[in-house]
Amino acid sequence: MLPTTSAMRPTKSSSSSRRCRRRSTTKSSTSNMTTLFLISATAVLFSSPTNTLPLFAMADGGADDQYINEGAEDYYYENVADDAAAAENYDDQAAAANYDDAYSANAASPYAADGSIQYWTDFAIFPKRCVNWDGVDQVKFEMYEKSYKHCSDSPMGTYMTPVSTFVNAYLNQLVSNAADEGYEDFEVPEVAAAYAQCGQGPYLNGVQYYYQVGCSDTNPLALAINIYEDNACTTPSEVDGYDDSNMQIDITLPFQKCTPCVIWMDKNDDEVDDQYYMNKQTNAPLCSNAWAYKEECNGKCQKKTAYSAREGWNKADKVLLTILSFFGFGMCISIISKRTKMSHKDALLEQAAISAAGLQQSHILGSFLLLILIITVFALLGLKKITWALLLMLNLVLFAYLMKLTVDGSVKETVIGADGKIVPDVDSDEEEEDDDDEGDYQNPSLPDRQTELPEIA
Repeated sequence: MLPTTSAMRPTKSSSSSRRCRRRSTTKSSTSNMTTLFLISATAVLFSSPTNTLPLFAMADGGADDQYINEGAEDYYYENVADDAAAAENYDDQAAAANYDDAYSANAASPYAADGSIQYWTDFAIFPKRCVNWDGVDQVKFEMYEKSYKHCSDSPMGTYMTPVSTFVNAYLNQLVSNAADEGYEDFEVPEVAAAYAQCGQGPYLNGVQYYYQVGCSDTNPLALAINIYEDNACTTPSEVDGYDDSNMQIDITLPFQKCTPCVIWMDKNDDEVDDQYYMNKQTNAPLCSNAWAYKEECNGKCQKKTAYSAREGWNKADKVLLTILSFFGFGMCISIISKRTKMSHKDALLEQAAISAAGLQQSHILGSFLLLILIITVFALLGLKKITWALLLMLNLVLFAYLMKLTVDGSVKETVIGADGKIVPDVDSDEEEEDDDDEGDYQNPSLPDRQTELPEIA
């Protein structure tokens, strides 16, 4: 009989293994039967498909049962240990399975049956600017289906949503990001949260005013707290076309930045719920709310909001514009004055230089007046950048020409001859000859001393 060891234990795949129990036999069994039994046992041993040794029974039935029970117990405890280890990793495996399933569904189609967006993993939003459309301050944005391209591909479209809605959605996104990062002490921007919706403002001169977040009057890429006269914040309280209050806002929207709708944080899977990955993909506060309350910005909207972001001149701009304009006007007066005193030779040289360039003085004067007209038109249209550029260029040209006239009029040309002596200026000689032609100077004649002076009465 083969010895039994602890290695000879059944596994789940050992259903084909057979157990042989040796029954008590009488001493009348012949040696042939014993030999046949040993041959059969050996055949069974080597014919087991799992190559595991079968359990043979002990001679005593109780001992045999005890051995089998011990083997079963060992097998059970091993399985329990495996189950415990599997239970520890159950959350990770379930989360991974859910994530894979969700990712596969998202990769197939991120849209729900009704056409709405269900999975936001691959989407990105691009806030363009703050505009005023139909009397309402709105955020103009674009939505992209492939966030990994960083908003470099074609957008799904251009849309608008009210500033208050966009700010609320952005605040919720900040809270969600802080929760994922484990920032328990995160505080929502107080002013933005207080006036994301229409709220009560100051009471001045018997009038109650109201505050609400909206577009800045001076910067299309910034927000401001606007003043309204009604509790629904539909009637702006404007002074010289501006409705911004002096209250500082404590939030900055990601204008001109490609922002993924879903931002993954580094987290330990054991610390999160199994549904975390699914919820993360389906709940994107900023994108989902902006998309839910969007209004499509068509061709007419695109055209009217291209430069309608209140790019007017503020007080500081107007002061600087006035200073530069008066500075240029003063230089024009000085240039005209110096040209009237220009020498005949300098005037001829200047005229020769202009003629060599194929121009006439009338051409230069006409170009100067046309440039002034263009600057004025751009200033009235509120195109600040090009107005500043042209005005500064014009002032620099006038300043350079004025300096040239000043230097030419104050420095006399000195000519040194071959012998090292200064050659007199021809113009000076001509002036001296003109003085000589006027006649010789004569001293006034005094009355003769012999002449009697008349008596004074």
